Amino acid sequence: MLRVFLLVSFLAVEIFGDEAQDIWAARQRHVKPAGKTGAKISGRIVGGVEVDVSKYPFQLSLRDMNFHICGATAIAELWALTAAHCYSPPIDPRRLTLLGGTNQRDDDFNGSVFQVDEVICHPKFDATTYDKDVCVMHVTTSFLGYPNIGLIPIAHSGQVVASNSYATVSGWGLLASDKSLAPTLRAVTIPITSMKNCKEVWVPYTIATSAICAGQQGKDSCNGDSGGPLVQNGTQIGLVSWGNSECGSPLPGIYTFIGNPKIRSFINKYTGV
Repeated sequence: MLRVFLLVSFLAVEIFGDEAQDIWAARQRHVKPAGKTGAKISGRIVGGVEVDVSKYPFQLSLRDMNFHICGATAIAELWALTAAHCYSPPIDPRRLTLLGGTNQRDDDFNGSVFQVDEVICHPKFDATTYDKDVCVMHVTTSFLGYPNIGLIPIAHSGQVVASNSYATVSGWGLLASDKSLAPTLRAVTIPITSMKNCKEVWVPYTIATSAICAGQQGKDSCNGDSGGPLVQNGTQIGLVSWGNSECGSPLPGIYTFIGNPKIRSFINKYTGV
């Protein structure tokens, strides 16, 4: 079934300018399910709080022409992880940089900026179902040795994540549907939803076998958080993929599951992690 995606274009021209607005909006996709309505809850990350990057040193801002488009994580000395839909359609990777080491989304002065020179997305990424929604990005200089920047271990192949256990998602997503991106890093802890329940509540939409579901009403990730990390017990188990355009609705968010063997082997093939 063809999905209908909401291309978010809420940011006013005076906030970023026409070019920046177009760049950011083009990478943000959330489903608006027909006949399914949820609570219209503001706050992105929904239900979360501001956090200090020293506790999230792996968190990166993926930027196109210096404008934040997605989240990402540092997983190896020269490699970062993000969602494939953040690089769809592909662009010249030299337009992309990664900002880390700062709570502030636009703080180049206190943060560290890394130049991307190669982006490799899973060859079987499906832009209809968002199956295998993952990319790895190579940077020209090491992530190591900078203040408040560190690598995060990732789930091993076949790792089991228990339903109703909790994980934390972080990012700089929208503060509200008609507002700007969050200036300061935020995070929220959410429950893992069983795949059975996730598939049932998302009918007629397809949940990819490479996905994991998480969230509850009032606690969610949203536009601008795409590609960012879902972390459990210090290990990244997922990354933000897609969800309801009414972020914070009763429908769980969908995350690419790093422990899926096909996702994990793809990451290892290129990064050695």
